[in-house]
Amino acid sequence: MTMERILRAMGDVMAERGTEKAGINAVAERAGVNKVLIYRYFGGWNGLLEAYVHRGFFLSMFNEKFLESVPNNLPPENRSKVWSEYTIQFMREFRTRKPSQELIRWEMTHGETELARRLADFRDQSYKNLVSKLAPYSEFDPMAITSLMVAAVTNIVLTSAQRDHIGDIDLRSDAGWERLETAIRRIYSSLNIALEREKSKKAETV
Repeated sequence: MTMERILRAMGDVMAERGTEKAGINAVAERAGVNKVLIYRYFGGWNGLLEAYVHRGFFLSMFNEKFLESVPNNLPPENRSKVWSEYTIQFMREFRTRKPSQELIRWEMTHGETELARRLADFRDQSYKNLVSKLAPYSEFDPMAITSLMVAAVTNIVLTSAQRDHIGDIDLRSDAGWERLETAIRRIYSSLNIALEREKSKKAETV
């Protein structure tokens, strides 16, 4: 319970100050604990930040529980729906998690550090695990498709903090985000159809 309180306090501090200005002292004060306890549990700032990401405080789907909730041996048409809903869930949650947004901004400016690389590697591995379980056609490079979609969603959410619109999409309204969710579903549905057709053509030529 104390560890969870510390991690939640860390999220609050990052949301208020940004990752760059957050620190052990501020987290300890917000959690109501002695900072020595944080060092004992997490070993320091880097360990605290990694625990925040690894334990699902960054986003809930970046843990084994989400992957375990996805059934095995889904048919391709159902996999397409899971992919789109995963992307939509990612977008919805990322929009509401200011600490997570601040963490990504920090990574963008500190990408050369070992800590930033480890955090990015952890997320990349979660994508790979999802792809290996859900990708309907591994020969069509689903990792590249996933990377593009995640990057697009990340950019739009971060951009929405500075801009009201992208094109004619109102980023300050629910209707605008609903348009983006509909677009995501259409992209994955259309992609699934295209991949099935391409695979059928290849099978015919063999």
